[in-house]
Amino acid sequence: MERYKLAAAARHQSQFKSLEFKQLVNQLIEHEHRVRACYHMYLDVEGKTLAWIMAIDGLFLLDFLHNYHIHMKENSVSSSATTAHLVDSTGRKLAHGTVLGDIMMVENQIPIFLLREIVSIQCSLPDVEDNLLPSMLMGFCKSLSPIKLIKEDLPSSQVAEHAHLLDLLYHLIVPKMNCSEDNPVNGFGKLGSSSFDTTEPSFDSSKSYQVFDKLWNLLCSLHVGLISTITKPIQNLLGVSSKIISNVPGVSILMSKKKEDIKPEEEVSSDVKKTPKVEEIMIPSVSMLRFAGVEFCPTTGGISTVQFDACAKKFYLPIITLNVNSEVVMRNLVAYESSLTSESLVFTRYTELMNGIIDTVEDAKLLRENKIIVNSLKSDADVAELFNGMSKSVRLTNVPYIDKAIEDVNKCFNNTRQIRMYRRMKNFVYGSWRILTIIAVVLLMLLMVLQSFCSVYSCPRMVHTFSSSTSGSG
Repeated sequence: MERYKLAAAARHQSQFKSLEFKQLVNQLIEHEHRVRACYHMYLDVEGKTLAWIMAIDGLFLLDFLHNYHIHMKENSVSSSATTAHLVDSTGRKLAHGTVLGDIMMVENQIPIFLLREIVSIQCSLPDVEDNLLPSMLMGFCKSLSPIKLIKEDLPSSQVAEHAHLLDLLYHLIVPKMNCSEDNPVNGFGKLGSSSFDTTEPSFDSSKSYQVFDKLWNLLCSLHVGLISTITKPIQNLLGVSSKIISNVPGVSILMSKKKEDIKPEEEVSSDVKKTPKVEEIMIPSVSMLRFAGVEFCPTTGGISTVQFDACAKKFYLPIITLNVNSEVVMRNLVAYESSLTSESLVFTRYTELMNGIIDTVEDAKLLRENKIIVNSLKSDADVAELFNGMSKSVRLTNVPYIDKAIEDVNKCFNNTRQIRMYRRMKNFVYGSWRILTIIAVVLLMLLMVLQSFCSVYSCPRMVHTFSSSTSGSG
């Protein structure tokens, strides 16, 4: 990459005959302290070395943006058009996605004021400084953004106020939050607070299961002769019966889910003590919401258009365009947002919402068919993998309109007749399968005792007499 940077810097510098590269470096040294203040870590290089690095990287970025701007004006922006001049020693073209990935990384950002200084040093024309660079930056952000920008005609003076390219893209995508919205009263900003898998208040199957399990373990631990003669055969039969039941199609899935849902209190507390894990947003998937009658509708706006209409059962989501560069852009936007002082991680919350509703390939396919996702990737599986692989929030956040939509979706989902019937059936099956197994084992033992008793005494005669009298009366 260093060779490409040097070649691009030399090519871009050759366009301006009035200034040599050493003169450009000497003038950038005057901004050394301002450049160092833009980075959180101390740059352990000398001032002249830093000026050389900034000059080469700045010229390379300006050359890339300039080519991108020209091809965009000609309506021919493609993955190879802007990097056709970048080749390696064997003559192969440099991957366009690799260059974009390096440019959009948080740690590779170059201050915009430094780009303006380079342009102003090279060109004495004021219109070039005031119009060309902002238009190149705005055009690049517009073509790279996965979601529609809030403002597509931002004034040049406001473009220059942003810290770097990634900061400009972030503020063009994410709407500003009011101070009163940072601390909502309902408290739905916490991850996992609005769960859709709630149980009925009249019956808690997990608690009854835990009480029964503790009583049964207590009886099994008592080494008393009479109790041991009863509990040991039941334990053996339970082991055999559970293996038989687990092999039945469908039942094994239910049993595995139940074992994951119900954990002893000691195990849960130990998991919490180990690491403060941030959970995924508790919201039904797209396929489950569709089963409940929810319709997904695309909006032409940005992230602020996320909402749910409970009366019409319509979930409004912004259109998102996904291509080979989207994952790099989204990951770096999430990483940059986590470093800001704002309490509302809006973009992170949006990615967590998409991660919550997209669980499988079918979910991604449904959103694509509803024109919410414009997929330029290979398949819907890549879309599901992209959102499921996104990093969770590093801290709790409050985004009122997104949290309100999640709350309304969960309420609508919980009050659906199909879901309530499914939940009651699930509670009955999950909560009573072991009790029903023990009852069946006890009945089986009683029948075995009855069979042994009847083999010794005159039970066959009694049964024969009863059947004969019944046939005679008929």
